[in-house]
Amino acid sequence: MTEIPVYRIPLECLYYNVANGRFAKEYLNIKKRLERELVPEDPKDEKEIERMLREQSIPKTNWLKNNIRDLGQEEPGIITHDGYVINGNRRMSVLKLLVNENSKFGYMDVGRLPENVSESDVYKIELGKQMAKEQKLDYGPINELLKIQHGLDSGLTVEQIANTIGFSKDEIEDKIERLDLIKEYLEFIEDPDNFEAAEKLNEHFVELQKNIFSKKKQKTQELTPLELLDVKEIAFSTIHSGIRHMTLRKIPKMVKNPKIKPVFFEAKKFIIADPKKTTQIFEACETRLQAEEHKDKPGVLLDAILSNLESLDLTHQKFKTDEYSTLIKKIIPYVDELKKLV
Repeated sequence: MTEIPVYRIPLECLYYNVANGRFAKEYLNIKKRLERELVPEDPKDEKEIERMLREQSIPKTNWLKNNIRDLGQEEPGIITHDGYVINGNRRMSVLKLLVNENSKFGYMDVGRLPENVSESDVYKIELGKQMAKEQKLDYGPINELLKIQHGLDSGLTVEQIANTIGFSKDEIEDKIERLDLIKEYLEFIEDPDNFEAAEKLNEHFVELQKNIFSKKKQKTQELTPLELLDVKEIAFSTIHSGIRHMTLRKIPKMVKNPKIKPVFFEAKKFIIADPKKTTQIFEACETRLQAEEHKDKPGVLLDAILSNLESLDLTHQKFKTDEYSTLIKKIIPYVDELKKLV
């Protein structure tokens, strides 16, 4: 690409780019709250964008502020021909803070793109500057996925996106697949497009995708399509309840085990009526799986049984319920068999 000429432009002549991938999920939430798009030229919306940029990571904002104050602008931003910042939005928000200290910060060094650059080319430039593997900038896992989706919506192919940011075609398809899974989860919890609700759950979806729902895994699954749907809903329910991501990798073993599988799918009945019960059943399946893995170590199992029995509060009111009475009746024959061994 031809070298872009760099200019020093007054801040008041520049506008934030609301399509910036670095704050994609945050912007979707603001749009949902305001029920409209933000207009960067509007002073009120400009303040909203600045707040979003600065509060996304306050420590990084403070570091950038101190760095620019001490060293100045070390690298120019990039703008469209009509002044929208493609690369350097957070930098500009910091300069607008610093200009209150010294008027020398009232300008931004920027490379200005030619007038005829297409939307897809603008996207590739932003991606190449901010998301390429060697850049290692802080998009965050969800915003990275949303930016890739933006590229597809802009008309780029998977191959073009992969070539721009240095990933393989398979890696990009994997990320698109994961974003679809996250979208399904947000629909499940009745909070569509609130990607901030999934920000700390990326590893959960990595585990689900890797172990169950990737296209490669589904080809080797022994589950029916309906069973796979039930697994997904049970997993989503337990994720929403706060289960650890590493626990999800145990699901394939749970549904392969003929003793545990029917118990696992029992959890589906309670997803809507009693989500806590769904999680309890899932955790019970985890305990059963652990016991199955130790079935050749009777001493370990007996010690675990004794420990659990010693922890029981036999005065608990739930022992009077039919559910608990049924469980006790199932346990008694095993106790009788154990008695024969002594």
